[in-house]
Amino acid sequence: MELNYPQVIVEIANSHDGSKEKLFEIIDSISYFSYPNTSVKLQIFSPETIALKDYDWYKTYQEITFDSRFWDDCIKFSNKKVGSVWVDVFDSFGVDAVRRNICLIDGIKLQASVLENHEVLVGLSSLDLTGLRLIINISGYDLNRISQLISDFKKLRPKEIILQIGFQSYPTSIGDTGLQKINVIKNHFENKVCLADHIDAFSNAAIEVPIYSLAMGVDLIEKHICIDRENTKYDYFSSLNAKEFELMFNNINNFLKSKSGSFINSQERKYLENTIQIPILNKKLLLGDLVSIEDVKFRRSGQTGLDFSEIINIQNKFMVLNSDLGNDLSVQSSNFKKAKIGVVIAGRLKSSRLKKKAILPINGKPSIQWCIEGCLNIANVEKVILATSTLSEDSELKKYLVEDNRMFFYQGDPDDVIKRYIGACEKYSIDVVIRVTADCPFISKNIASILLREHFNSGADYTAAKEFSVGTSCEIINVSALRRVINYLGKAEISEYMTWYFQNNPEIFKVNIVNLPDHLIRDFRLTLDYQEDLDMFEELLAELGDNEPSTENIFKTLDLNSRISDINSHISLKYKTDKELIHTLNKRTKIYS
Repeated sequence: MELNYPQVIVEIANSHDGSKEKLFEIIDSISYFSYPNTSVKLQIFSPETIALKDYDWYKTYQEITFDSRFWDDCIKFSNKKVGSVWVDVFDSFGVDAVRRNICLIDGIKLQASVLENHEVLVGLSSLDLTGLRLIINISGYDLNRISQLISDFKKLRPKEIILQIGFQSYPTSIGDTGLQKINVIKNHFENKVCLADHIDAFSNAAIEVPIYSLAMGVDLIEKHICIDRENTKYDYFSSLNAKEFELMFNNINNFLKSKSGSFINSQERKYLENTIQIPILNKKLLLGDLVSIEDVKFRRSGQTGLDFSEIINIQNKFMVLNSDLGNDLSVQSSNFKKAKIGVVIAGRLKSSRLKKKAILPINGKPSIQWCIEGCLNIANVEKVILATSTLSEDSELKKYLVEDNRMFFYQGDPDDVIKRYIGACEKYSIDVVIRVTADCPFISKNIASILLREHFNSGADYTAAKEFSVGTSCEIINVSALRRVINYLGKAEISEYMTWYFQNNPEIFKVNIVNLPDHLIRDFRLTLDYQEDLDMFEELLAELGDNEPSTENIFKTLDLNSRISDINSHISLKYKTDKELIHTLNKRTKIYS
């Protein structure tokens, strides 16, 4: 359909200068426009939720803001006088205004600097937006990112998504108008396009450029308004008065000049860099920690810093924080260092059910050596540490180390396994530990690699698999998180059940539970604790023959030979079936901060 009368969104912005009377006067003037398809747009925000106090414009925000009750009255008045109302959302305060007045609003707009604000996105996701249109300003973003943004915002289920071009640099020069984007965007996306030009209102081009954009396929136009520029303190640079709005469609003389420029120009990039709400830490993080979405709030700030995707990209290279970082700080690339990743295998020789099970042979090789060799095959591991107690009876385990320059031996606390882990990690400078127990001779290197990647990607303290064949999986833990357990409790009395200290305290630790791919999940019991387990492993290795005892080969063999898996399938895991033990674990591992 030809857009002979595209919707013109009349943007009041802050040209009201913080005056309620002036704002209502502007709205009233819009109601007298002769143009048949106008709407009014209001910028609704709170200083406390749009920026930090160190931001240059914070005091100005305080000067021009209104309370929620007034904004409700303003929306009702706009709806009555003009009909169509849009709301510019910058923060949770704006989201709440939309929530209260959703039946009076036609659409919402998100500026380019707000598109990654987690608080805003979560707030909008709680609303029914099916009757509202959504404008997202894409200034500063390339085509790949625009595509991802469209995909992300579809999850909010708005009536439609409109892509807006144009940014404000007080005022924007004609060379930076960005009309060259229109055809590119139209060729790549099916969405309607809106132009928000911010050209100097004293220039003839201010009322000509919208025509140029329509000739190139723009569907909606957004334009600033004020009563008169001479007596307006804020947002007057590109604001037309009522009479100039009536002249908007008169001239096209500057068409060629308006379509020049690169897709992202330097001023536009500077605009995004200067105004984007960046991740700011909402709590103190420690040396060796990772940053997750839970650790940040999004604010405009005088600080420079990484955006959240950049933080994750750095962490995906197996990087951790290189020092403590305080609350209300941005995150820099210089805050990271390469993580030292190590496997710590906890094992002793005191087993009661199966004497000295760690050194019992399976197919002629001690069980612990099968475990060590599997751990040495895990990608990105710098060191494998066999950690046992300081008791003389456990010193025998040192004889069973595998010859490898990454293999180390450590003796620590006999009973507090967490303290033993911390001691081993501190001695060998480990930042992120892969926890393995010595009764798992055939640990899966593929599962370990998946969990390790997910751990860094999510910024977790603790990562584990949701479902797995017992004996194949492991846990990924930041050493800083292990220290926090001891800092909270002084000691971990039942830390052989280390899992509980994290999974039982998700309000304290960032717990990441991962769904493994189906081909790495079975119900087989592949841990060594009873004679039946040893018998099963002997049969399994005999059946495997010369084939590598990888998780995939083991599963394939057991899938085809149920007689082998049946040898120990009747043995249950006490920590999953013993209700009294479960109650004890839940109680004694709970941390009350």
